[in-house]
Amino acid sequence: MKTSSLTDSTTLFEVKPKCFVSIQQLKDWLPTVESALWFAKVYKMDYRKSGDLLRLVHKSDVLDALSEGGHSTELQDYYDTIIPDYLKPEVKPETVDAPPPAEVLPELWESAVIEVARSIQEVADKLSSTLGLMPSKEGRMTFETMRKMNKQRPTLGVHAAQVRHQAVPDALIILDVSGSMTESTIRRIIDDVVALSWKANAHLAIVSDSCFHWEPGSYSVDDVLAKAEYWGTHYEQLAPLFEKDWGTVVTIADYDSAPYAKQALRGCVGKIGTVLDISLVNRPTFLAECVGQLADEVKPLLVGPNAYLGRGGF
Repeated sequence: MKTSSLTDSTTLFEVKPKCFVSIQQLKDWLPTVESALWFAKVYKMDYRKSGDLLRLVHKSDVLDALSEGGHSTELQDYYDTIIPDYLKPEVKPETVDAPPPAEVLPELWESAVIEVARSIQEVADKLSSTLGLMPSKEGRMTFETMRKMNKQRPTLGVHAAQVRHQAVPDALIILDVSGSMTESTIRRIIDDVVALSWKANAHLAIVSDSCFHWEPGSYSVDDVLAKAEYWGTHYEQLAPLFEKDWGTVVTIADYDSAPYAKQALRGCVGKIGTVLDISLVNRPTFLAECVGQLADEVKPLLVGPNAYLGRGGF
């Protein structure tokens, strides 16, 4: 047995209090990002633990980029320099026919908007005491069947699944493209960000020294990269977008900006239903704090690495 396989077989992940499963077993049960996110939702893992689960069971360039560190955790303007106009090429967005291939973020959106039927939750709760004894093949089939039933059927017996198959209306994805995020990180995650935006039928905005905004379906990866500045972090540039209401806003950032951005956005008249936050550092983003002032609720979806490993019995 390879050293890595042996380590995975002996290292345990705490699924819920006093319930441990080996990493190797989780890898066998959860072969896709979608299945891992489903498992995390069924067992009511918070955003930190679900993020750790994803990173443990799936090798992904996007997950590496989102969690490798080196991003800002300080409140500061990353650059004070204003980019000369000649370095900002004018690119007219063209309507594209399909989103780019993606690894993680569209599935993260799907997981956020689908709820678990009570009957499925009851089955999962009963299984929790015997998770460590479940064979790999049986476990994979069990969780995949539960996931498909919950997704495909509006009701299970007398229990409503409350599945939302349609994209949430009036959604906005905001990607921080400032210098602290780094150009290399943006290039590694941009396919997933654009695919997420398509999945949600969302408006897309990027922010650095300036803010650029696209209507749903009118942007491509090339459009976004052509406008990305990689300089200062000026979230106050987003203010015109919040002169209207939004159902859901997804924020993708680190913890960098000028402190006065929060005050600038506080004065906007628009309202937000829910802010869903994806952070490249091990805390919710300052961008979510800023726009969250206008929201009914703020929910972290994914943050930088945290440890939920241990050794123990089932």
